Amino acid sequence: MKIYFCPECGTYDFGDASVCVDCDEPIPADSWADISEDDLAELDYVEEFELPPGLPSWEYEVVRLEIVAEDDRREYTSHLLNSMGSRGWELVSIEAPGKGSDRHYGVFKRAWMEDF
Repeated sequence: MKIYFCPECGTYDFGDASVCVDCDEPIPADSWADISEDDLAELDYVEEFELPPGLPSWEYEVVRLEIVAEDDRREYTSHLLNSMGSRGWELVSIEAPGKGSDRHYGVFKRAWMEDF
């Protein structure tokens, strides 16, 4: 079964969705996945699950890092890292999808803000 995800509010919906049913934002054409009945049951469980008050909640972002090679060292664009930091994001990991890949991704986290 095909399920569509809204990148703005996190809502998911079935069918041919072009606009989010909750926030009316457009849903990108590539924002879908094929899921099984078991996957759907897990999504429903997570959606209904409520954390006790006072527990920290986190949101995560994955960003492709551009490498600037200088003197046989690898440095990442400091402008991007500083920009993420100024918006409250903390770099928690740098990942490469496979051996020999020149692509690297920064995994950032920050405290979930209810206002967003």
